[in-house]
Amino acid sequence: MECWAAKDDSTHEAERLKAIADYALVGTPPEPEFDHIVALAASLFDVAISLISIVEKEQQIFAARVGLEAASTARDISFCAHALDRETALVVEDARLDPRFADNPLVVGPPFIRFYAGAPLRVASGHVLGTLCIISPEPRGFDPLRAQQLEGLAQLLIDRLELRRSERKRRANEARLAHLAHYDQLTGLPNRTQFHEAADHLLASRPAAAVLLFDLDGFKDVNDVLGHATGDRLLAAVGERLRGEVKDRYLLARLGGDEFALLVPGVGDPRDAHRIAIQLRNAFRRGFLLDDDELQLDTSIGVAIAPHHGRTIEALLMAADLALYRAKAQGGGTVGFFEPHLRHSVEARRRLQKQLRHAFEAGEFELLYQPQIDLADDRIVGAEALLRWNHPEHGQLSPGQFLDVLDRMPLAAAVGSWVLRSAIAQAARWNEAGTPLRIGVNLFAAQFRSGNLPERVAIKLADNKLPAQLLEIELTETVAVRNGHAVGSALAALRQMGVAISLDDFGTGYASLSLLKELPVTRLKIDKIFVADMVAGNCDAVVVDAILRMAGSFGLDVIAEGVETAEQRDWLRNAGCREAQGYLFGRPMPASELTDRLSRPPASLAAA
Repeated sequence: MECWAAKDDSTHEAERLKAIADYALVGTPPEPEFDHIVALAASLFDVAISLISIVEKEQQIFAARVGLEAASTARDISFCAHALDRETALVVEDARLDPRFADNPLVVGPPFIRFYAGAPLRVASGHVLGTLCIISPEPRGFDPLRAQQLEGLAQLLIDRLELRRSERKRRANEARLAHLAHYDQLTGLPNRTQFHEAADHLLASRPAAAVLLFDLDGFKDVNDVLGHATGDRLLAAVGERLRGEVKDRYLLARLGGDEFALLVPGVGDPRDAHRIAIQLRNAFRRGFLLDDDELQLDTSIGVAIAPHHGRTIEALLMAADLALYRAKAQGGGTVGFFEPHLRHSVEARRRLQKQLRHAFEAGEFELLYQPQIDLADDRIVGAEALLRWNHPEHGQLSPGQFLDVLDRMPLAAAVGSWVLRSAIAQAARWNEAGTPLRIGVNLFAAQFRSGNLPERVAIKLADNKLPAQLLEIELTETVAVRNGHAVGSALAALRQMGVAISLDDFGTGYASLSLLKELPVTRLKIDKIFVADMVAGNCDAVVVDAILRMAGSFGLDVIAEGVETAEQRDWLRNAGCREAQGYLFGRPMPASELTDRLSRPPASLAAA
C-alpha cells in the first residue's frame, strides 16, 4: 500500500508484530465474544468454517474458530497472510483456479479450501493483525455487497478488540481511569458523578446552599455552523471562564452536553443567589475568543435554594432544571428561580415514569404499522413500525403522550430493543410469506449510546434470517445532533451491513444539511407539516420541491409523510416524489390488518 511505501518492510513487520502483542491475542483464554462473532459469520454466510486468524511471524493463530479442529497453521501456506496489505476483503472464489493457491496444502488436502473470503483486521494504529475469514470446500461467487457485509462484521470485531485492549490498559492505569470516571475530559471539571458525590457531602455539613444550572443559548447553532470541533473548544472555554469566576470557592461541574452546574454552599438567601447568577451570566457577555474569531454566547440559568426547594442534590437539580426551563421559555439569557407550583410537573413526570415501567413489564406496549406506498403504482413497498401504549385506563396512547418522558429514562434502551426485535421478526414473517416489505424502525438515543447497536442489529437480522436491506433505521435530527459521535459510528457500521438509514422530519431542525454530509443517510422523510398545507406555488410546496431536488443531487431516496388527500398525492407524484405514507393510504394498524391489505390490489389502498 502507498501509505507504507516509505517504510522499510522489516520495520513495518516488526511494528505489526508488536501491535499483535499489544492486543494480547496469542496464548490467552478463549473469548466468548469472539466465538459469537465467528458463529454469526458462519451462519450469516452459510459456510462450514469461520475463523479469526492472527498472522504471527511464523504461523497464523486462530483466536476463535468454527468448523476447524486445528488451532494454527504455518504462515507460508496461510491465505490470510495475503490480506495483510489490503484495505478491503480478499476474495478467492475458487482456489484451484487461482495460481497463488492451486497447489496449497490447505487446498489439495484438509480442509480442502475452494472458497475463501477474509476481511483485514486493521486496528487503530493502522496495522493489520489478521483477518475475519470464511471458508468453504465448495467454490462460490461473492458479490461486493456480501464483501461489505463481511467487512462490517470485521469492523465489529475490531471494535471489540479495541474495547478489550482498553480493558487491559485499565488494569497497567487504575488511577488515571478513576480520574476519568469523575472528571470531564473536555473541560477538566468534575462530571455528574463527582458533582453528586461532592454535593452530598457539602449539603450534609452545610444544608443552606444554592444550586445554579446553566444551559448555553445558541450552542447548537455553533455546532451546526462551525462544526463539533469548534463546539468542543467553546465548551472548554466556557468551563475555563466559569472556573475563573468562581475560583475554588464553589463546586463547579459539567453535567454533560452544554449543561453546567454550580453548588454555592452557605447561600440560602435568594437575593445572594441572584447576584451570583447575574455575575456569571454577565461573564458570558465578554465573548469567547477562539483562534482569531470572537464568538458571542449567552446562557440561561435556573436556580434552586436548599433546604427550601430540596435537601438532596437530586431534588435540587430537579428544581433547578424546572427553573431553567422557565428561564429559557422567557427567551433565554435570563435567570429563573424555582417556585413550588412547578413541582406538580415533576410529580406528574414521576407518576408517568412509574406507569411506563409497569407498562413494559405488563406487556402494554404494541407496535402498529403504517404502510408506505410507491406512488408510481400504489404498491405497498414498506411500513413504519410505530409504538403505542395500551393504557388500562386511558386507552391507546400515541408516542406524543409519553415519549418525551420515556426517552429520558434508563428504560428507553430496553423498550427500544423490544421495538427493534419485534419489528424485525414481523418483517421476517412478511418476507417468508412472499411479501417482502422494508420495515422502518425509530430508535431511542439510549440505543446509540449503548456502544453495541450494530452488533445487536446483526444478531437480530441473523436470528430472523431477514436481509439487511429490508431494515431501515429512522432517526431524528435531535437524536443525531445530541449524540453525534455515537450516532455516526453506529450508523456507519449499520450501513456497511446493508441497513438503510432514514433522516426523519427532514427540514424542521437546525442541522439538516450538515447531517447529510456527516451521516450515511439513504432516505429523507419530508415532514408532514410541509405536506399538510402544500398548494402549488406556496411556500410549503417550494420547500418540498427543494427537498426533492436536493435529494436527487445527493442520490437519496425521498418519502413524504402525512399524505391525507388525493390532491397531495398527485402533486407529490408529479413533483417526482417516489414514495409516501399517510392516512390516505392507511392509518397505523396491527400487523394482521396490514397482512390482509397486502393481498388487496394496489388500486384499493387509497380508497381504503
